[in-house]
Amino acid sequence: MNIDSYSFKNYNKKEEKDNKSFFSKFLFTILVKTLVVIALFLGSLIYIRKDTKNKNLFKKIVYQNSLSFARIYDVYQKYLGDVIPFKNIFKDNTKIVSSEKLSYKNIEKENDGYLLTVSSDYALSALKSGIITEIKKDDKYKNLIKIQDKNGVNITYGYVDDLNVKLYDYVKKGEVIGKVNNKLYLIFEKGGNYLSYKKYL
Repeated sequence: MNIDSYSFKNYNKKEEKDNKSFFSKFLFTILVKTLVVIALFLGSLIYIRKDTKNKNLFKKIVYQNSLSFARIYDVYQKYLGDVIPFKNIFKDNTKIVSSEKLSYKNIEKENDGYLLTVSSDYALSALKSGIITEIKKDDKYKNLIKIQDKNGVNITYGYVDDLNVKLYDYVKKGEVIGKVNNKLYLIFEKGGNYLSYKKYL
């Protein structure tokens, strides 16, 4: 046996071992993630069914927007990685990101939010990172997009066209979510209280 064929056999064995190791780690990760989700789900069910007070508290936390889905996503991603196992394989690398601050000519109070005058065909970027918890059509404000950050702050964007995002997408600060034409409506809210724009613009 010459040196080249010996090296080739060793290389093949090493590659086969690496592939098995990667596959084992991948399966273990999927198993851990599945068990965590099942444990959380079953824990929630047991907590709710145990007492009427627990059920009412759970409804209040989940349905009155004091629960931050973006924070849950951040913690999950930090300790367990991406929610979707094949996310990196199918990842869309064509997302447009802007580092510019929101540019507007005028701002005035309107209802629970603020109406901003912007340029035509203005590329609208997310003011903060978070999860899209709502996208809905409105007669006055066209498309309304609500993004919740990890601190439970909801920012709603109105008059949006050409959406680049979908419901439950996680968007990063500066990521272009759509376009607005001359007008942009913004609402800042946390726990049912409306906030001033000054901290966010």
